[in-house]
Amino acid sequence: MFVYFKIAIIFSFLWSHTLLYASNNNRKYDIRSAMVEYSISGGGMLTPESNLTLEGKAKLYFEEWGKIEIFEEEVKEITSGAIRNIEKTHSLKKTVEDKIFDVDFKNKKILVHQIVKESEHITEDLVYSGQSKIIKYPCEMWEGDGIRKCIYKGIPLLIEYHMLGISYQKKAVGLFIDENSSLSLPNYPVQQFSLFKSNIKTKSKKLPKEFLPRFIELSTKLKKMLKDKNIKQKDLSLKKRKIWLEKLGGNIFQKQKKLLPEFLLSMKQTRVCLQQATNWIEANSCLESLKTLKKEFMQNRENSIESWKGEEKQNILNEFDHNIALLESKMKCIRSAKNMTDLSSCMK
Repeated sequence: MFVYFKIAIIFSFLWSHTLLYASNNNRKYDIRSAMVEYSISGGGMLTPESNLTLEGKAKLYFEEWGKIEIFEEEVKEITSGAIRNIEKTHSLKKTVEDKIFDVDFKNKKILVHQIVKESEHITEDLVYSGQSKIIKYPCEMWEGDGIRKCIYKGIPLLIEYHMLGISYQKKAVGLFIDENSSLSLPNYPVQQFSLFKSNIKTKSKKLPKEFLPRFIELSTKLKKMLKDKNIKQKDLSLKKRKIWLEKLGGNIFQKQKKLLPEFLLSMKQTRVCLQQATNWIEANSCLESLKTLKKEFMQNRENSIESWKGEEKQNILNEFDHNIALLESKMKCIRSAKNMTDLSSCMK
């Protein structure tokens, strides 16, 4: 009787823990609600003449163990060297169980669509490699081919991706448990994705993808190709490496091919306007359209004219003449460029 009672207790204990595990397994996070703040960094060499730098920030807020979550990310891709470019992306998504509310800031609307399939587990295809600590929280480090993640109670405190010398890192800089968040969706009209799917697909092809989805997509394709050919990333030929990096920088290349001729035309029009300006106020108004375009190429370069007479005026006009002639001499090469490497060579 005693033995039977003891076995019954053991089975009862195991059964209750199995139920508890099953219950927890349905939870995305092992914390009821929290706010996580991240810093984003990364980059690398796109071509021998051009470097990519990533900088940004993100916030994740969730409640009800992850049934409801909001994720916001702002990233700036800065290309420097022979090619200068700035690409800014801002995304904001809210997930409520099986629905995603995706904010389209450009068109000021919210697209709603069903989650088609279960998302892959956060550590899927990764191998546990030990304990680490991010901010003050202990987390489990999981690693794979070009991927590292450090997870605390289901929350990613560190996500790193590496491909052909290009890196992306999202690292927690703050974790606030059981705190209310000011994160919310803007008051835009809501549009069901399924009703306008074909129209959205057509438009989305013309728009540059955010860096991380683009990076992961190419990284996945590269890994499959390497696996099929049974070679390692480090053994990839220089020619093949260039092809994959050019794919990664494809949106920058397409944007530059369009903007550089526009920039040349704007400089010429500004030069004509400046020639006719009679004072510094008129001269500054001539620069407005050019300033808008310059923001696509470089940051922190808000030039203004403080004096418009004598030597100062002539120096500015001479500088415009020089830059117009320089860009005009490269235009034939720019128009015939077929990829990032070609364009980088043109702009040297």
